[in-house]
Parts: sequence; C-alpha cells; structure tokens
Amino acid sequence: MADSFYESFDNGAGALTNVWGDGADTSVKGQITIDGHGGAMQHASGSGVGFGYGDFTVTAEVEGNTSGPAALLWPADDKWPGTEMDFVEVLDNGTAYATAHRDQNGSDWYEARDYKGLDESQVHTYGIAWRPDEVAFSVDGNHTHTIEWETKDAAHGGSNVVFALMNMDPHTSITVYDMSYSPW
Repeated sequence: MADSFYESFDNGAGALTNVWGDGADTSVKGQITIDGHGGAMQHASGSGVGFGYGDFTVTAEVEGNTSGPAALLWPADDKWPGTEMDFVEVLDNGTAYATAHRDQNGSDWYEARDYKGLDESQVHTYGIAWRPDEVAFSVDGNHTHTIEWETKDAAHGGSNVVFALMNMDPHTSITVYDMSYSPW
C-alpha cells in the first residue's frame, strides 16, 4: 500500500507528469490550471501503482457553468471502464456533482450526486473516502453523500487509482491548489 501523499504544486505540475492537449498552466507557484482541451495526471502504468483504499482530497475552484472541468481519481491500470471517482465535475446546466464509476461486466456502472447549492467557482476542498463497500464524498470537511458500491484496490485483487485533472471546453477551467492521500 502506498504511503501518504501530498502535492502542493510549488514545483510546477509536480506528480502530475502525464500532460496532454493544451497542457497545464503552472506559471503561478502553488497552483495548476487546466483550461482549453487537455489535462494532467499521474502516470497510470499498472494496477498496483497509485493509491488504494484511503482518504483523498483536492482543493480546487472551477470556472464556467457548462461541462468541461473535472478533478478525479482515474484507474491506475488505465483501463476503462474501471474504478473512477470524480471529486467534482460540472454538468451542462452548471451543476457541480460527484460520481463513482466501476466496471460492471464490460460496461460503465456509475452513480452521480449533485452538490446542491454549491458555488464551485469558489475554492473548496473536495474529499473522497474510498472503502471496500462504499465511497463517501465531502466538501470543506462536511459529508455530502455516500454511494454504496463494491470495488477492490490492488491489494485486494483490483486496481488502485491515480490523481487526474481535465478540461474539455475552452470556456471553462479548473485550478487546483493541493491534493492529498492518506491510506485507510
């Protein structure tokens, strides 16, 4: 199991070395911004890399009231469908939400929940607590919802996850100030 992890973006993209598309803006120390079409993530190079069950946080602000920006945990084996958990993503109507995905016999099973009334353009710390039978979401330390699901991390025969940021619209962006992981 991986040790605790903390990324402050004081040294550019830090651990998010897999950058694609329009790239990542790291010109301001202590933050990374993804706008346009692109993203940045840790390398997803096998089920055992990255992080297993534990507590994850991302401190971020999202600009634009249409789908495009997201902060998420991506399958460490880079296989889709797979274990994916979205800290925050925005729907076309400007609603911020969280999602848990998993592979269900070759199809993407997911459950999404709105962050009702959340102004995602403000800086918030989004949390995910991943356990064998559930994933719990929080904003600024306050529990928002729990999704019951069964997934396995690499230590239990499944795949770990890695941190990722993406944006799919030139009129939106996501700025992240830090991210962390503590094993469960």
